[in-house]
Amino acid sequence: MMVTLVLIAVTSLVSILCMHLFRHKTKHREFVIDVRAILAVQVFIVVLTSCGTARRLTESTVADAVWALSETRPEGFTVDISTMTEPGEGISVAYAETQGSCGRDGLDAAVAHATSHDGFVGGWRDSEDGQYYFDSVRLFPEDSLQAAVNFGKANFQKALYVLSTGEEILLREDMEYVSPTNLIIFYDTGIGKEPLLEAIKDYGATILYDYRIIPGVAVRIPDGKDIIEAIEYFAGIKGVTSVERDHIYHQHFLH
Repeated sequence: MMVTLVLIAVTSLVSILCMHLFRHKTKHREFVIDVRAILAVQVFIVVLTSCGTARRLTESTVADAVWALSETRPEGFTVDISTMTEPGEGISVAYAETQGSCGRDGLDAAVAHATSHDGFVGGWRDSEDGQYYFDSVRLFPEDSLQAAVNFGKANFQKALYVLSTGEEILLREDMEYVSPTNLIIFYDTGIGKEPLLEAIKDYGATILYDYRIIPGVAVRIPDGKDIIEAIEYFAGIKGVTSVERDHIYHQHFLH
């Protein structure tokens, strides 16, 4: 197909050159324009076809490599398809769009989605039906559990996977409760977090996480302090935009 289109386009180009060389019908303006228009369309089709073919070949080659990897990882894996390396840490969370993708067709769909999104593909075997499933996944830093949980719930996932420990975190609505001691405090990046950090120190609170993907920190208030009073205290600090009680999930780890 590709070779045929190229040959046709070359033939049209040669025709135009010969027309000008031998002055054949070059005075017929409509004929010359028609031939040039045909050549332009042919070149456009060749370019589109070559780009599409290259992308299909690239995705097919990546899928072949991921398929081969899955045969050596019966329990599962997460791979960066741009480098074909397996990250050693992070929280892997699947996209809803590729949920239920199994077999080679499912892998092709997962690779296509990952190519235009985060560039990670995960594979895992379902112990209930014995099928090997493939997902396009997003990787979160391991100190960003809440963000990973929110993404997982938004994508209707049943579980998250922690790469560094091999632990699976199950998500269920009935597993949520409000922490009696932990707060998530957000701040204005224009002002910075220095006033907040000083206030945390003065209050005697402990920093649990200093988030990298959002302007906020998670803290635990000291024993004996009232959570409502703590919220009011931090809400009055310069640069603080909001204070929320931390929603914690009971986590069941499967080894």
